[in-house]
Amino acid sequence: MSSKDKLKRYQKAKFENFKKVNELKLNDDEAYIDLKLDDFKSIISTYSLSVNPILKEDFLSFIENYASYIPLDYPLVLEIHSKKISAEERILLRKLIKNHFSLMKINKEMELKALRRKSFFFLLMGVIGFVLLAISINYNIFGFMKEIISFIASFSVWEFGELYLFEQDDLKEQVLKYSHLAKIRIVYTKDDR
Repeated sequence: MSSKDKLKRYQKAKFENFKKVNELKLNDDEAYIDLKLDDFKSIISTYSLSVNPILKEDFLSFIENYASYIPLDYPLVLEIHSKKISAEERILLRKLIKNHFSLMKINKEMELKALRRKSFFFLLMGVIGFVLLAISINYNIFGFMKEIISFIASFSVWEFGELYLFEQDDLKEQVLKYSHLAKIRIVYTKDDR
């Protein structure tokens, strides 16, 4: 079973528990994330320039945390409740949210590629080390050299296993999560909840 299938099965169970505890708005097989927004400036970082605004971390974390309970099968809709957002701010906010999650997806994909290269390197070092050990049995090489080669080979194979089996799945899950969030549809309602 692929890690994507495992993730989907895990998310379905987590989602069912989430639905029992919280009210979740589902409409046309889309999962809605409701968010109240006082004004546009309240979600913009105070450190960002007005020409190039950056969203606050807690705003993005709220969306990520809520979306983490929703399975990948459901398209996400971010419903923002506010009376004070202008049309230009709405367009900018859509762009900022989508750009942020797309950038996070690209970053996680790059991390995954780097991790795969690193794990392949460790596997190669481990195989070379064990081949050297097998060859050294027939020759009288100093005992301490065999110990060093044995340690390096064992360490390399161990690191390969850790990276490939454990960390890779976590990064794949993050890539899928940010891919899901990058496709989020954003709608606005005037009612102030």
